[in-house]
Order: sequence, then C-alpha cells, then structure tokens
Amino acid sequence: MDIQTLDALDQKIARLLTKLTELQAENKKMSSELNTLRQQHDVTVKELDDTKRKCDKLSENQRDVQTEELIRTRISALLEKLETA
Repeated sequence: MDIQTLDALDQKIARLLTKLTELQAENKKMSSELNTLRQQHDVTVKELDDTKRKCDKLSENQRDVQTEELIRTRISALLEKLETA
C-alpha cells in the first residue's frame, strides 16, 4: 500500500466520521421530535375521548319529540278524565 492509497483511505475515513457525527445529531433531533409528537398524540387522544363523552352525554340529553308528544297526549287524556269525573 502506498502513501496515496493511505491518504485516500484517510480522507474517506474522515468523511465517514463527519457523516456519522451529522447522522448522530440528526438522530438525536429526530428522537426528540418523536417524543414531542408522541406526547402531543397522547394529549389529542385524551381530548378526543373527552369530546366523544361530551357528545354522548349531549345525545342522551337531546329532546325526543315523539316521547314528548306521547307524554302530552297521555297528560291531556288524564286531565280530561279528571274534568269529567
């Protein structure tokens, strides 16, 4: 192996080490971003669950027009019975 080959190998190793350092820094940054996104996801899932529960409660509390009409009819019938008695 001659000097030129060693110099070329030295340069390749230097470039590889530089790239490795860049990739390690990028990996650290990406890991941090991933953790942030996971935390945001957890918060969003909790908010979605809360919203679903609220929607379910609102749906349960919605007026049922048919039931109300049936109740009115029955009350009217009862009042008529009381008036005729």
